[in-house]
Amino acid sequence: MRFVATLSLTAPLLALTVPVFAHPDAERITQVSSRVAGVTVYPKRAQIRRVAEQQLSAGAHRLIFQRLPKELTADSVRVSAAGVPGVVLHGFDLRSVLLGSPPVKEVEALEKRLQGLTDQQRTLNDQRAVHQRHLDTIVETAKKAPDGFAGQLSQGKAQLKTWRELLVFMEQRQANQVKAIQAIDLKLRDVSQSLKLVRADLKKLRGFRQQAFQQVEVLLETPRAGKVMVEVEYGLADAGWTPAHDARLDVNGKSLEWRSYGVVRQSTGEHWNDVALTFSTAQPAVSSTPPALREWFIHPFTPEVYYPGAPGARAKSALPSRAMRQSREAESALLDEAPAAGAPAQEARVSVSDQGTSVSLNVPRRVSIPSDGEPHQIPIGPVALVPEIDYRVIPRYSSHAYLELNATHPGPWPLLPGPVKSFVGKDFVGTLPLRSEVPVSSRFTFPMGIDRALTVKRLRLAKQTGVTGLIQKKNFAHYRFEVTLTNNKSSAQTVRVLEPLPQSTVSDIQITVEPGAVAPMKDLPPGQLGWRLPLAAGEKKVVVWGYKVEWPQDVRVSGLE
Repeated sequence: MRFVATLSLTAPLLALTVPVFAHPDAERITQVSSRVAGVTVYPKRAQIRRVAEQQLSAGAHRLIFQRLPKELTADSVRVSAAGVPGVVLHGFDLRSVLLGSPPVKEVEALEKRLQGLTDQQRTLNDQRAVHQRHLDTIVETAKKAPDGFAGQLSQGKAQLKTWRELLVFMEQRQANQVKAIQAIDLKLRDVSQSLKLVRADLKKLRGFRQQAFQQVEVLLETPRAGKVMVEVEYGLADAGWTPAHDARLDVNGKSLEWRSYGVVRQSTGEHWNDVALTFSTAQPAVSSTPPALREWFIHPFTPEVYYPGAPGARAKSALPSRAMRQSREAESALLDEAPAAGAPAQEARVSVSDQGTSVSLNVPRRVSIPSDGEPHQIPIGPVALVPEIDYRVIPRYSSHAYLELNATHPGPWPLLPGPVKSFVGKDFVGTLPLRSEVPVSSRFTFPMGIDRALTVKRLRLAKQTGVTGLIQKKNFAHYRFEVTLTNNKSSAQTVRVLEPLPQSTVSDIQITVEPGAVAPMKDLPPGQLGWRLPLAAGEKKVVVWGYKVEWPQDVRVSGLE
């Protein structure tokens, strides 16, 4: 029979349902050896499950889980125990501790050695100074000796033999002093090196700082001897995961390989070795309380005036921001190549657990993730998507045809926002963002870069300005454009051509659109004109359209083509 007890800081009434704990003097205190058995990683934090198995005697026990990260939050701690029938979990204490003690004896020994080396250095310097004075005296005497000897020699008081003996004597004395100084210099060099090492060791030991940790002390009572397994769960903020994907479309657009990954980073201070890993889409760090309603007022509008070149003046872009963003994202150089096809391997995939407000993805194998803050990519699994290929062309802003993927996501997990490494055939298109979550069974569109096999050319055919009307004269501007599309691919394609339309902000300015012979698409947003054109292999199609703007002669307009 196996008994399980659970306790967390969110269950304060548990003490009313369990027997009274034994007297503290009877507690048996044990520092247990534990391991990280499982980790649930959230987008911006992680919940750690640490396990210890301990053989206990009958009675009251305090089991200490030590050296836990100091950053763990108290409200995330949860404790459970199982094992001996009748085991009672009385609670737990969370304590902040400083581990490690200053090395007093080592410091004293090094200080004593430092003093001895300093004394030795001082003695050697004194000895060197004595030998240096003797050497200086000998050198000075040798300089004066010739003059005195010459006078004695002229007076017949000295002989040449004596002079030779004196020179030999002085040279020997000088050599002895130089040799003694060199020997002392060698000793001083060794002493200086030893002093440097001792001072470095002393600096390190004197700068010793105790490390701060948390420890959980689990209080339980067993009716008889036996093995008990205790689990401690706690949350840490220095961890998280982000989704990432691969999308590989074949050159004919008939098949698509989509794979999802979880990229884990953690710098919690403890390594996750051989753990059961779960990705969760829940965000416990985000407040669960709905925002409060605020008062809302409407005021008369006061226009702001901007002067070119003035501080804070708004810069006018040549392209609308959305179009510029799409152009930059799609203009990806061919930097990589898809792996060569071979015998397909059986791919690992997570098991999915729907929590209602979130989804948990359980990795099928145990993994190891060090506390290094580096990204570690774990496969979530492949998704079977049936692609529908479409092309989007915006001739006013770009002469490229942008390939778009349309598909319905079958699940079983949602596709979460993150970077997507995109391939078409063997060509690496670029890393493009999946901007929003794709729920299961929902349809989504994803850009796959530029297809240069479709060419786009836009030409302004005419521009006419003047005055119209007999009684109520108006200014007018008339524009006509031609868009030419050529499909150089070996298969038929469908292209959507989109053109922006000018819109009037006042009733005096009237705009008339001339969509041309090709029927435009319906239900487009205001300010857009578009055509859906099927193109056979090698086919060329031309779309001609235009618009006319009329306004009173006493009104100035801006924003014309």
